[in-house]
Parts: sequence; structure tokens; C-alpha cells
Amino acid sequence: MESSTVTFACILIFLLTIHYGSAINWNGKSWAMSCDFNGNDLTKAEIRGEDCGGRCASTQGCTHFTWTTWNGGTCWMKQGPVSQNDAFSTNDQSMVCGIISSAPPSQCSNGRALYNIDTRRHGAVEHGACALPSGNYAVVNPVALGNIESLQHLKFRSELCGQILNVNCGHESLDIIITNSNLGMGLDLYSSTWEKLTNNLPPGITSCTVQLSCRNAFNFDGPRCYYNPEGPFDNPYYNNVGLLNTNGRLVVKATMDNRPGEHRGSNPYYAFDFGPVDSNKQVIFTFDDGSTHTVFLRDCYKESQQQQWIVKATMDNRPGEHRGSNPYYAFDFGPVDGNKQVIFTFDDGSTHTVFLRDCYKESQQQQWS
Repeated sequence: MESSTVTFACILIFLLTIHYGSAINWNGKSWAMSCDFNGNDLTKAEIRGEDCGGRCASTQGCTHFTWTTWNGGTCWMKQGPVSQNDAFSTNDQSMVCGIISSAPPSQCSNGRALYNIDTRRHGAVEHGACALPSGNYAVVNPVALGNIESLQHLKFRSELCGQILNVNCGHESLDIIITNSNLGMGLDLYSSTWEKLTNNLPPGITSCTVQLSCRNAFNFDGPRCYYNPEGPFDNPYYNNVGLLNTNGRLVVKATMDNRPGEHRGSNPYYAFDFGPVDSNKQVIFTFDDGSTHTVFLRDCYKESQQQQWIVKATMDNRPGEHRGSNPYYAFDFGPVDGNKQVIFTFDDGSTHTVFLRDCYKESQQQQWS
């Protein structure tokens, strides 16, 4: 009787050990096969398994996930504090479970405001040094950031690319996005940004107040990994990736296989020039507050075009102007008909011409959940 009791206890302990995680093979990664997490469901999406980690990373509040083949493939996103010890084994070899970050994101701190910053109208036309990827941006007013002493903690450096500044030049405050550098200067505002912040003052010099914002640059929540649009995208010996949309937190380091990446130029991307590596490799981005965000290379977006920022619009050689903090240009002369052309000028000096009749008319604004 005593022997059978001991045998039963050993079997029970063995079964419990398998169920609660020691049989899960993480392989030093943040994801594993044949595993799941109990409860804490946040939302779900019917997507491919290789896209589940990225979807969780870009979903506000998502800290871990499980992917199953249910309904053709479903990503079950979950919330709350979690560790690998919370996962349990399953008999379904198609299931995948994973953890997004080893530490929860900290609350964004705007930092202190800086006053009387030398501000000028940026007259150059070129692609921004930051090489930001094309996308659906929530902030569309660009700035070339300098490095004069009065900028203090906001002197241009690569990790500030794509971050949002709140600026006030005495007219009204405006959120602007760092897309370029102009070393030796202060704030260099592109024409559309200058017009909004100065209430259409002629080009010159003014003084403004500036503060780092916690606002995201894109119209989606959460960080997202991008390859440098200049490529390459599929070189197993060279990967150049960065983390954007970080709610004001600055990425100060990136590692892969415990090897640090490095900036190549004035952009937010970290270059890793060793290999071969495949898409299952993880990149660990470290923020200035010490927290981290981990992402698979396969979940890094590949946009082959840099974002172009519209800095001017004209019709009949007459400039339009912004009326409020939006990307639209107002023309208040006429009468004009649908055959009139509008010429939009980008920050690199190129233009795009469109007939008024070809402009879409949507009577409803997009609602963002």
C-alpha cells in the first residue's frame, strides 16, 4: 500500500510538472510551441500564426498571446502581468504561445518644457535624415531638429527620430514630428509647420516653447518594428531595424543574440551585420527607462518607401493655408470648377498634381477605437 501510494504521488507530480510548464521548450525565446495561457483574454484576430506576435505588440494592453488553428487561424491576445511560468503545455503541436515584453511599459513622462528656443523656417527640400517609413501618420507636421545648447535633452540624436514634440510659438500649440536633422540650429520648421505655429508670419526667426510629447506618431496603438526603408529586407547577414510609435519612450539600445546593433546614419534603425540569421531571431529594444520590448524579425514591417511630407499646396499659383491642426489646405477664392488643378509639394521638392474633380469627398471622419 505504501509503495503504490508513493508511485501514485510520483505520477501525479510528473503530470502536474508537464501541465504547468517545465515541458515547454522556450529555447531562450519569448515564444514556444504546444502551449497556452489561462484566461486574461483581451481580444482576438483571425490572422496567420507568424503575424500574431506583431499584432499583440501593436495592440494596446496586450502582454501575451496564444495562436490556434481555430476558424482558419486565430490570435488570442491577452493582458496583465505574465511570465513564462504561467504557460502550460498542450497536446496540440500547432499551438503557439508567447510573451511580448519582459517588463511592462512605464508611464510616459513628457519631461520639462524648454523656453525661448531659436526657431526658423526650414528652407531646404530633401528627404528627412530619419528615413521614416511610409504609413498612416497621426501627426503630419514635420520639423528638422537641431542641436544647439538651449535644446538641452532634446538635442538631435537618432533615438528622437519619429518622436513628437509639442511646440508653441505664441499663437497656438501644435504637435510636430521629428523627421530630419539640421545640426547647429534649433527648431527648423517646414513651411506648413511654420505657417501654423506662427500664424503665417513671413520667413524669419522667432522663439518657441518645446516639450517632448507622449503622443504616438501613427494611427495605431503600441510599438511597431520597421526595417529601414532603404533596405535591404532579406539579407541574412544584414538587418537594419528600429522600433517606432513608442509613446514618447526613447529606444537607447537594441540587441540580437546578445550582440548590440548600431546606428548607421542619423536614423532610428539599428544595424546588425552578422549572420546568417533567419526571421525567427528576436530583437530586444531597450528604452531609456530600462524596460524592454522584444520582437521577432519576421514581425518587422518592410516599407520600401520613405514617408513624404506635404509642405505646400497651390492652385492658380496661389498658396493654400491650413485652417486648424489638420492636413488640409484651404483656398478661399473663386469661382473655381472641378477642372482646376492643385499642386502639392513634398519635403523633398517633388510635386503631385491633382484635379479638384479627382479629390474624394468623404462626409464622415474616421473613428478610431
